[in-house]
Amino acid sequence: MGLEMDDREATLRRWLADHRGILVRLSRAYAQGPDDEEDLLQEIVLALWRSLPSFRGEARESTWIFQVALQVALSRRRARARRPLSTPLESAPEPAADGQAEAFDRLRWSTVLQALRRLAPVDRAVLLLALEGATQQEIGDVLGVTANAAGVKLHRARRRLTNLLEARP
Repeated sequence: MGLEMDDREATLRRWLADHRGILVRLSRAYAQGPDDEEDLLQEIVLALWRSLPSFRGEARESTWIFQVALQVALSRRRARARRPLSTPLESAPEPAADGQAEAFDRLRWSTVLQALRRLAPVDRAVLLLALEGATQQEIGDVLGVTANAAGVKLHRARRRLTNLLEARP
């Protein structure tokens, strides 16, 4: 891409503005707790900064960003595989009288997030991509598999997530 420093910074800022949601959700899904989320997100931003010169525009920006972020998350997870969870999963907030629907949504997301964290890393990635609206082809591009294989992985990951959610007390 051959970006000058100002262009590179502007591109990174745009990427972060446009794709912050998926980066935050990916950080939450792969972090060991709330404190770890911010650290992981910072590592992802640094990796995106470093990867910018090699982005050629052959893949969609969102695919590139997710690939970089996923590689950082998986590398970090492998490095910490032997360490126990240092902080418990976030507690669901108490519903406020005027914010019961929002609190219910957060509780529901917290439940899904807990189940996502119990899935294999690839299943988590596939489901997060699907939640972001990625096509099977885009999921395949991130994983390095065909669109059909991505569809199979997505179907299986959804089934595993559903089983976890149905099995919870």
